[in-house]
Amino acid sequence: MDTIMTEPVIAIISLGDMGTQISRVLIENKFRVITAGEGRSEKTLENIHNTGVENTGSLKDTVEKAEVIISLTSPERSLRLAENTAMCLKDSENRPLYIDLNSNTSAVALSIEKLLTQIHIPFLNGAVMGTSKDIPYTAELVISGVNRNKFFDLFGNLFKIKDAGEKTEAASAYKLLFSLVNKGVNALFFETMTAAAHFGILDELNKSLEDFLPGTYQDLLKTTPTYPQHIFRRIDEMKGLSEMLKNENLPNVIASGTAETFDKVYHSSIFENEKPQGVLETFQIFKKLKYT
Repeated sequence: MDTIMTEPVIAIISLGDMGTQISRVLIENKFRVITAGEGRSEKTLENIHNTGVENTGSLKDTVEKAEVIISLTSPERSLRLAENTAMCLKDSENRPLYIDLNSNTSAVALSIEKLLTQIHIPFLNGAVMGTSKDIPYTAELVISGVNRNKFFDLFGNLFKIKDAGEKTEAASAYKLLFSLVNKGVNALFFETMTAAAHFGILDELNKSLEDFLPGTYQDLLKTTPTYPQHIFRRIDEMKGLSEMLKNENLPNVIASGTAETFDKVYHSSIFENEKPQGVLETFQIFKKLKYT
């Protein structure tokens, strides 16, 4: 398929919170959105129905109908989804544009591109900067690769889009490096709170840091309270970034140290069943931490 028609059929695989919100925007703008509901949970199927997305059954049936595929699974599953899609389309005449928005490492993004271009499926790498509730207002879709102009043509008026350039892996590097800043700051504070709890000065130090670094604490409000639920995913993300930097012969001490700090906190289980409402409440959890 050499050209992409106006308002093509968009397949979103798979339909979680981010996919649901993107689907809503597309449907509001008269796009036909389809997804593979086969094997999904009752909750997901209900969400598909309520959003107005068309359930086309199996992955094979879905991708064969699509002119554009948007992959919105987890980074750990993105390569497998691309492999399954390639298998479904290998003997088909359909060659949809495949857009991966899964915040992959550079190596994974390049592996997906190689896999798909071998069977002449055009590929576009990308990532989402922001949460599902920020779509389409403040969240940005970062894209990179030779097919990015097709993305602008289709969605330029619907979403905030940042062009990371022609190198396929650039969007991956952009998202991971941006993540390193906010995750590195959280890791710094987590390591500080671990030591402060050990010396019995957590409350006192916390108050001093809040007084002297009010801007930093304001920034932490946006991310820190989510760590108890999602810290495991951030370990893998920072390990992937560290590996990417190492492969490029770039400094990776902060990235690898951030992953190590998160890993220690995760395996301490202090965040288990915790749902803090703010920064200070999150840091109070470190009083539970015991190192031997």
